[in-house]
Amino acid sequence: MRKTAILGGTFDPIHNGHLKIAEAALKEYHLDRVIFLTSGNPPHKKDRRILDAKIRHIMVKRATSGIDGFESCDWEVNRKEYSYTVNTLKYFNELYPDDEIYFIIGGDSLRDFDKWYMPQEILKLCTLLVYDRSGGQLKSDFAKIIPGEKIDISSTKIREMVANGEDISHLVPKAVNDFILRNNLYKEIPDFEAHLKTMLKPERFAHSLGVRDTAAQMAEIFGADVEKARIAGLLHDNAKNMDNIYSRCTDLEVELDEFEKENPGLVHAKLGAETAKCEFYITDSEILDAIRWHTVGRPKMSLLEKIVFVADLTEPGRSFPDAPLLRKLAFSDIDKALFECVSSTIKINKMRGAKIHPNAYEIINELKK
Repeated sequence: MRKTAILGGTFDPIHNGHLKIAEAALKEYHLDRVIFLTSGNPPHKKDRRILDAKIRHIMVKRATSGIDGFESCDWEVNRKEYSYTVNTLKYFNELYPDDEIYFIIGGDSLRDFDKWYMPQEILKLCTLLVYDRSGGQLKSDFAKIIPGEKIDISSTKIREMVANGEDISHLVPKAVNDFILRNNLYKEIPDFEAHLKTMLKPERFAHSLGVRDTAAQMAEIFGADVEKARIAGLLHDNAKNMDNIYSRCTDLEVELDEFEKENPGLVHAKLGAETAKCEFYITDSEILDAIRWHTVGRPKMSLLEKIVFVADLTEPGRSFPDAPLLRKLAFSDIDKALFECVSSTIKINKMRGAKIHPNAYEIINELKK
């Protein structure tokens, strides 16, 4: 029977202490593997800012890659529901019915275990392993102890050090340190507007302010969330002036279609959604999708996606022949505005001899119906 242990955590970010705990568990209980499970929406951390789950999981994959007995899992990352341990353990028991399942926690978690959701059911689903940071002081009548040395590392400390510009290379795996530095994670920003201004050229920043204000006005008219419209409008082009966009997409695991791979001018939308997670702590899926689809659009767009798409073409700084008509429609009929915006984009691209993304025709056909 294979012995599988689950080490779950927010991993914001994963650090050397997490790896030491897993190594100690592997050795002490002769485990076959430890699965590092990145939490999606941890219910006990609703009161603090947490980096998007996908970004955190990329770091977990980088940290555990190539280490015998270590695996990573994004099951909780892909769940929309809050992540409770009992549900996770049910999933792994069903996924690996022939495995002996273990669940690893720290000594601090053991003290609060009785406050967890359905603790008795958890104990039926796994053998609980607790890492002892106290040097042999930890005792339990329902869990097994993993002996280990004191680990003076915490994700909180690491985030604070990065924000203060301090070196963390001795606290995290090299791949994680490099990823944090490349993608400007955990930096303190005064406010969205001030930080965005450092990322864009002046004319692009002015355009972003125009889209922000136009999107907010449209949201008020059409009944969308005004604050989400402001944020998505402001940040929609945050990746527009970035260099090395394709290597950045690879680093952040951005999935591009074949058309986008051949047309770099379109890449900033999907890349921008991921950058918004990294540099602005955006986790709201509606805002991220509005950023992601503001250039090529897609069928069945949400109201917020439509608003940002249209605002991008109708903000006051835009000047092209169809702009006055599009601007009028933008504040009267969102679907007609979207239809005419896409039609205008198709017309302009044809005049330029540029290729047209297939999504444009799908949107047109959908709206015609």
